[in-house]
Amino acid sequence: MKTIVISGGKSGVGKTYLAHRLLGSLEGWSALKVTVNKDGGCPNGKNCGVCGEIKKSFYIIKDKNIINQTGKDTARLKEAGAKEVIWLKARPEGLRGGLKKAFSEFSGCSGIVIEGTSVLKFFKPDLNIHVNSKGNYTIR
Repeated sequence: MKTIVISGGKSGVGKTYLAHRLLGSLEGWSALKVTVNKDGGCPNGKNCGVCGEIKKSFYIIKDKNIINQTGKDTARLKEAGAKEVIWLKARPEGLRGGLKKAFSEFSGCSGIVIEGTSVLKFFKPDLNIHVNSKGNYTIR
C-alpha cells in the first residue's frame, strides 16, 4: 500500500490543510491522523486536552462520532474524501506498536495519507511532504 506522510516542524503550519487538499485528488485513499503525547506539555500550546487523555501506550480511534466531530482535523480529512479515517493517539514509547496496529486496520484502500511527523522515526513512506511554514513545503 502506498503511503504519503505530511510532516511539519510544529503545530499550525498547515499539515491538515495540505492533507485535505491531497485527499481531494486521491480517489480511494484513506487517512491516518497521528497525535503523540510529548513530555513537557502540549505540542500545540493550546492545551486542548488531547495529550492528557493518553494514558495507555496508544489508542486507535475509529468511532465515527469522534472522527466526524465538526471542526476537528479528522472530520476535515473525511470531508476531503478519505475512504476511511483513523486517529492514532500515542505516547512516544507506544508509537511503533500503535502504527503497526493502525496500518492493520486499513483495508481496501489505494493508499494512506498520514498526518504526523513522529511516524518518520519508524518507517519510510513512498513520499514525505514536510511543511516548513504555511505555503512552504519540501518534498522528499
